[in-house]
Amino acid sequence: MENVSQVILRNLERLSPGSIDLVNPEPDELFRKLSLNGRNVRLTSSSHGVYRRLQSLGADAHFEACPNPENTPETTILVLPREKDRLDMLLQATSARMSPLCRLWLAGENRAGIKSARKVLQRHFRQVEKLDNARHCGLLEAWQPLTREPFRLDDFAQRWTIDLAGHQTELVSLPGVFAHGRLDAGTTLLLDVMQNLEPGGSVLDFASGCGVVGIAALCRAPDARLTLLDDSALAIEAGQRSLALNELVATSVASDGLSELEGRFDWILSNPPFHRGIHDNLDIAANFFRDAGTFLSEKGRILVVFNRHLPYEGWLRKLFKNVNCPAQNREFTVIEANKPR
Repeated sequence: MENVSQVILRNLERLSPGSIDLVNPEPDELFRKLSLNGRNVRLTSSSHGVYRRLQSLGADAHFEACPNPENTPETTILVLPREKDRLDMLLQATSARMSPLCRLWLAGENRAGIKSARKVLQRHFRQVEKLDNARHCGLLEAWQPLTREPFRLDDFAQRWTIDLAGHQTELVSLPGVFAHGRLDAGTTLLLDVMQNLEPGGSVLDFASGCGVVGIAALCRAPDARLTLLDDSALAIEAGQRSLALNELVATSVASDGLSELEGRFDWILSNPPFHRGIHDNLDIAANFFRDAGTFLSEKGRILVVFNRHLPYEGWLRKLFKNVNCPAQNREFTVIEANKPR
């Protein structure tokens, strides 16, 4: 069981016997321990992979951008997310439906920022108390929410406009989505390369985030058939909002890696992630590269951008017969590959 879950369990006797909403949980069996004595525990995860794992363990798990229970739980336990703006959003979402007698627990690792999270809690609650500190983690409790204003996801959305193939294109992102509210340097380099290659036909944007890469392909090839794929419910929501603003149509797929994907594609485009939460995780890209070839059409190509220090080019050369580098700078490399081995 993860360290954060162990710290929560150390304080099990402090919990009321009422219902619990467990938000952003680790993919372990904490929920089973919390469910002792008939306590109802509802789990919310914006990660499709975590959601599927918890479902397989028998949890009452929900894949949601933000928690949305039918009834107000007596206690909300929130595992600290990596992004500060996402924490602020989740606290607003939970505190908006809490009565003064309800409790919120915030648990997280020291390196995720739990030591400074007290100040964030104090923006949302009148009372905040430290409960525990162990296993390089902390546990805080808060009650008496400061606002009863209804939660609106729209209040946390950021919009910005960029030029894509001569079109002024408006994009939307949400807290927790990669490069929230901006166009990152790696994706910028990938978009520059796409101007010359002009991907079309059936296009997959893997780890799509707000959808900028896939939307750029649609702007240059309006007849393309686009699929946006991401593990994050927030990214899926942001991508759908970006498409709607630009009157574009695409298929959205929630998937941890390519496990939920069907069909074959002429182009697979990606700026693949190498973090899972606060931890570096190169398995995401390794599994993606290994499986991507099985989703390519006969003449299909994969086009990816990544930080130069990552070993991805060597991996791709082992997996594909044809590999070339159409662009590179001091920070990023773009690789185009086809004909999987």
